[in-house]
Amino acid sequence: MINYNKNKLINTTLVKYYETFAHTLDTVDYVPEKYNQKICKYIFKNMKKTFKKIDKEDRIYQKEFNKKQKEKAKLLKKQNKKPKKQSKFKLFLKNLFKRKKSNKGGN
Repeated sequence: MINYNKNKLINTTLVKYYETFAHTLDTVDYVPEKYNQKICKYIFKNMKKTFKKIDKEDRIYQKEFNKKQKEKAKLLKKQNKKPKKQSKFKLFLKNLFKRKKSNKGGN
């Protein structure tokens, strides 16, 4: 099953990451390379942290989703459940007072 929730969160994170990274590329000409490397490490570190948060949020989402699915299954099972068997006494009375068709006629 494709996890749409997690994919949406990852896409959002990557868009922000690439936007931030694009700003650092503009500074390559006039900022020392050593400083740019530090910035890139910092960006990657934050991206890893964000992915951990995404995983945590996804686990919570999946837990709630599975819980809802189980509840739906229980409700469907209850709705499709057959009615309880009637007692023998009720069946006896029901059969006793049934209307019988009469075959009396003018044949």
